[in-house]
Amino acid sequence: MTEAARLLRWFAAARRDLPWRRTKDPWAIWVSEIMLQQTRVEAVREPFARFLRRYPEPAAFAAATDDEVMVAWRGLGYYRRARLLRDGARAVVARHAGRVPDRLDDLRALPGVGPYTLGAIASIAFGHPEPAVDGNVERVIARHRGFTAPIGTSAARRTIRAVAADWLPRRRAGDFNQALMELGATVCTPTSPRCGDCPIAADCVARTERRTAELPVRRRPRATVEVTARVALVGRGDRLLGYRIPAGEPNEGQIELPGPGTLRDCDPDDLAAAVRRRFGAELTVGALVATVRHAITHHRITLHAHRATVRRKGCLAWFPRTPDTPWTTPSRKVFARSDALEA
Repeated sequence: MTEAARLLRWFAAARRDLPWRRTKDPWAIWVSEIMLQQTRVEAVREPFARFLRRYPEPAAFAAATDDEVMVAWRGLGYYRRARLLRDGARAVVARHAGRVPDRLDDLRALPGVGPYTLGAIASIAFGHPEPAVDGNVERVIARHRGFTAPIGTSAARRTIRAVAADWLPRRRAGDFNQALMELGATVCTPTSPRCGDCPIAADCVARTERRTAELPVRRRPRATVEVTARVALVGRGDRLLGYRIPAGEPNEGQIELPGPGTLRDCDPDDLAAAVRRRFGAELTVGALVATVRHAITHHRITLHAHRATVRRKGCLAWFPRTPDTPWTTPSRKVFARSDALEA
């Protein structure tokens, strides 16, 4: 029995019931695949449903403002994905009358649609025999074939994609791609894989040679950097003082509490001076009211928030603390923590 046949039989019994698997709508599948990149399945369920209620078709999202994009993507991080999805939606409206195209060349030409996303949409929504290789698939194939080239290198990507294409059945390509991803997500996991439950374990090199802990080979990760940062929490009625992060910076377009910068530290006594230099604002900084933790890429941030009052706001502005205001995740963590301490 071929790898594809074994995987499809296993998938029929083991597949998880996920919201995006209940539809063949290419827009919903596209949205789910973008949301699932670098994000856990459980973290995507609620935002996926919320997003599609508000933006059930590309034309609706194409018309979204920057702030609406940020709010729609809340809780998922990596906001550049949302902007690229909107760029793609706008291209669908401009080039294809608002319908996600079914031709491979047309899909490939859409902004934000890379090789993996192309394979997922094309195979799941339209049945094209196009491989979809994500991190789970890379791990499964690297272990099965005993590949030692570091994952993420061009050589490894080419080799793994060739194997995935060779295994891919011309019929049921979407189910096969999902089966391979499901196997990596639930059985052939990064640590402690359950080889006894794997439908293709019989001829897996890593299992035979007892090398599942060694494979796939990964490039050395960047060292974790511990960072301390500070912000000022200045309120006026139901509004807070903040600034919109400019284009080209992480989290561009979102609203941040004022401070020397997310990855910059200063002593409590220097916070007012740092805000004055950066924003031309005059603050009187008071007591520490909240401390939260946050991670951005390889940085682990301890963020201290101090209550403050303002004499001159400089280039800062007042923003409502409402669900439809795109405050950054660290800022919203500060709000929640300070509320909890004051309750």
